[in-house]
Amino acid sequence: MALVALAAALLLLAWILVVRLRGRRRAERIARQEETWRRAMHEAMERPVEERLPPIADGDLPEFLMLWNRLQETQRGPAAENMSQLLRDNGLDKRAMALLRSGSVRSRLIAMSTLGFVGAEEAWPELEAIAGSSSAMLSFAAARALLRIEPRRALDALTLSIVQRNDWSVARLGCMFTELGPALVTPSLTTMLVSRPRAGLDRVVKLARFGERSRVAPIMRGWLSSSDNPDIIMAALEYVDDERELPWAKGAATHAEWRVRMAAAKALGRIGAASELNTLLDLLRDPVWWVRYHAAQALTRLHGMTPDELRLIREKARDSFAADMLAHALAEMPIRKIKFI
Repeated sequence: MALVALAAALLLLAWILVVRLRGRRRAERIARQEETWRRAMHEAMERPVEERLPPIADGDLPEFLMLWNRLQETQRGPAAENMSQLLRDNGLDKRAMALLRSGSVRSRLIAMSTLGFVGAEEAWPELEAIAGSSSAMLSFAAARALLRIEPRRALDALTLSIVQRNDWSVARLGCMFTELGPALVTPSLTTMLVSRPRAGLDRVVKLARFGERSRVAPIMRGWLSSSDNPDIIMAALEYVDDERELPWAKGAATHAEWRVRMAAAKALGRIGAASELNTLLDLLRDPVWWVRYHAAQALTRLHGMTPDELRLIREKARDSFAADMLAHALAEMPIRKIKFI
């Protein structure tokens, strides 16, 4: 038995060594090929002529496409189109389609990125189906590819998922919206906001910042009088920029949620005047540091308030935390030569 166990252990060790050796040799081979691939890609960026690539084995295709994707992410205009033409001239867009259908999860993710960059309309039905799948990783990658192929159509097709899929993070959606730009995303955003979806409204409100402010602001401000959701009120306060909305900002200054009080302080700093002094002084004594900080910043921005008046308020402040925070805010004012004891 001991000999059998020893033999099995030696065979396992030999197998591990063979696998490592093969992996090392493949990595070295890929590294050498990458130099050739990279050179061809850079040449294709500079001149829109057919560039023939050396044969790429099926096993090496994901590595090639991953390199192509990384370079394509940094390209715009003619260079990006020339890179796409390189794939089409060598039939690699069709091979990416095949990889999408039958590759590993990693290979499918790479293929989706490629098909999005190359604008593969023929991939639309399959990408749309994957975007509706239960896999957060695959569905989001498919959605991103669709948005690169045809943004407006994709935004319409993905509206329900954008609103309701909590496994699509708002941060990652925000990155995509930034890439698309306000002009493209604003029509879809305004449609989502106006529809007031019961599920996912807080997600849409957070995404509103990526739209055109002039078109989104009136809708957002409407939430101040019709919602008690702290996330929605806080987001709506970011769009308060008219003194007629002061009552809403002042009312939010006493909200139980500290993030709402912080947003109220910011809003009062944008549109408030000396009449809002007492509200901000109350916020300056708030137990939460961030609320005090933004209240102090707002005090330095109130219309009609001078540095001397603010310094006097600081000197008379009975709360040491409030006095220190106001001193900090005064030090950050554009008039850097203010001196106080």
